[in-house]
Amino acid sequence: MAMANKIPSNVVIKTREMHTAGEPLRVVESGFPSPRGDTILDKIRYTREHLDPYRKLLMNEPRGHLDMFGAVLVEPDHKDADIATMFIHNAGYSTMCGHAIIALGRYSVDTGLVRNPSSPETRVAIQCPCGLVEAFVEYKDGKTGNVRFNSVPAFVFATDVSVDVPGYGHVTVDIVFGGAFFAFVADSQYNFRLEEVASDVIRSAAAATTDALKIQLKLSHPDSDDLAFLYGTIVTDGQDERADITSSHICVFAERQ
Repeated sequence: MAMANKIPSNVVIKTREMHTAGEPLRVVESGFPSPRGDTILDKIRYTREHLDPYRKLLMNEPRGHLDMFGAVLVEPDHKDADIATMFIHNAGYSTMCGHAIIALGRYSVDTGLVRNPSSPETRVAIQCPCGLVEAFVEYKDGKTGNVRFNSVPAFVFATDVSVDVPGYGHVTVDIVFGGAFFAFVADSQYNFRLEEVASDVIRSAAAATTDALKIQLKLSHPDSDDLAFLYGTIVTDGQDERADITSSHICVFAERQ
């Protein structure tokens, strides 16, 4: 087993490169040492402590980039799971990822991990660190298509939380769990509109909000303390409270990803 500070010089890691509407997913198929642990959360802790250089090798330049995202397939410990995965990114490990679930749904059917696919949809049960997620993959004439999914139960942790964000003043956010904890904040809190500013402006405001909340807010989760961390901030156009229109969002997570 590799130690935390060393990767063998002859290591060969095989990946499958995918994307969901442009968001990348690097699926690790082989070459990543098997993490120890009874549950996925145990495996994440072990990987963080003993195998983190492999994450950095796969996510960081020159083989990756700031916005790279990865899925490391592991043995499921849930009896109903078809596959199980850890999620990795530029700063560490995630408990849930929607775009990765969509890609993994097609991957599981295309590569035969799910046997006997059915039309018009094939169900793929994916065990994530946050729990079991169901993906439904369109399947016709041997080809996969669109994917939808049911995530783990979501809940509102807190509303109208006031946080002092350096450089932006007091900002009011809602804290919501949907497989991972996010802060939701309207763009008007920063005195700009999503469609009128560069992405780096949004990235900086959201990241500053996340950093401030991590200091000022204590999170908890009923299932595991390993889920009780703020993953990022989602900046909305302020229209998300209306069900009759489409709203726009920018999600900034991990290390300003």
